[in-house]
Amino acid sequence: MSVNAMNFEQAATILNSLVSQATGEANIAPVDLSGYISVGQKALKVGYDPLAIGISQMVSRTIFADRKYRSALSILRRDSDEYGAIVRKISAVKQPFVNDDVYTTATPSMFEARLPSLWQSNFYGFDVWSDNVAITRQQLKNAVMNPGEMGRLIDLILGTKANELEQGREAWERATLANLIGALAAMGNTNQHRHLLTEYNADTGASVTATTVKNPDNWGNFVKWAYAAIAQASDMLTEYTSAFHLNPTGGVIQRHTPKEDQRIFVYNKNLHDIGARVLADTFNSSMVSEEVPYTASLNFFQSLNTPDSVSVTPAYIGADGNQVTAEAVTVNNIFAVIADRDALGTHYHDQSVDVSPFDARNKRYNYWYHEARRYWVDVTENSILFTLD
Repeated sequence: MSVNAMNFEQAATILNSLVSQATGEANIAPVDLSGYISVGQKALKVGYDPLAIGISQMVSRTIFADRKYRSALSILRRDSDEYGAIVRKISAVKQPFVNDDVYTTATPSMFEARLPSLWQSNFYGFDVWSDNVAITRQQLKNAVMNPGEMGRLIDLILGTKANELEQGREAWERATLANLIGALAAMGNTNQHRHLLTEYNADTGASVTATTVKNPDNWGNFVKWAYAAIAQASDMLTEYTSAFHLNPTGGVIQRHTPKEDQRIFVYNKNLHDIGARVLADTFNSSMVSEEVPYTASLNFFQSLNTPDSVSVTPAYIGADGNQVTAEAVTVNNIFAVIADRDALGTHYHDQSVDVSPFDARNKRYNYWYHEARRYWVDVTENSILFTLD
């Protein structure tokens, strides 16, 4: 089953795996995303527990630990599609220039038809899930001292649930980015997967490796070079070209990505290393913050325990417009990704929080959360992966 087969895909199991990796509860493990990430295809705690996991029955003073959480990848979110399970994207395929017959002896008809060549991508399906939390009246009454604490405790319970749901969204947003990274590595386009150390060694005659690049004698020089390389790549994406995305068989799609439409995702530890060890006048993080307004500095890409790696079976299409039967891909030493805003994204559909009728026998009621989500990757849009290898 797959969202790409127009299904509403049950996503709870894989979501639990993603969250476990993101929180460090589990080590990085291959995640098969091929049935959960929508690609543009050419073809049309359970159980009864007294008061939410063990609050003491009475205390002299209560502090409610409630703080709102926000996804590090919220820049991927797009407006929700309220109707329909199919989104289509139509792109124009480049057509060559023709000769001007005014300056020849040929006399072709002025009514000769030259129809436009179009490429249609179809994004199917949603990933769906639900969650719930029970509010138990009697246990709440026994655990708080006054109605004010009762209200604050309920706010805490529901606020914590909201944070868990936001963390779930973030885990899938990380998976969407990991899917793009895996696809770029698997596609093998040298314009789209830049091996920074290999290029640096070829350009400068150095012989640094991922193990030695951060040595004091190497890091500063490499950072200067990498700054220039990534800044130049960002500039190149503004050109109207076919070099930085997948093109269909027998045709070329030209695209350009202005700075305001670029999204940059950077491994945060490298930025901290640069800021602490390299003088400010040799590296300026404005490369990713001033010209390009949408930047995500990430502490990890998929797993908290292996922060600069991803391991996925990516979903993406081939030049024939059909989804590729992909194999598992592991990408290590990720430095940064630059992508067009339309190359990947998320939107949330049919969100609701519903309260059940009061259960008079057990003195409780349930809050039920429902949401359908779409996560997409479009390799026909511009994107570049940078790795330290």
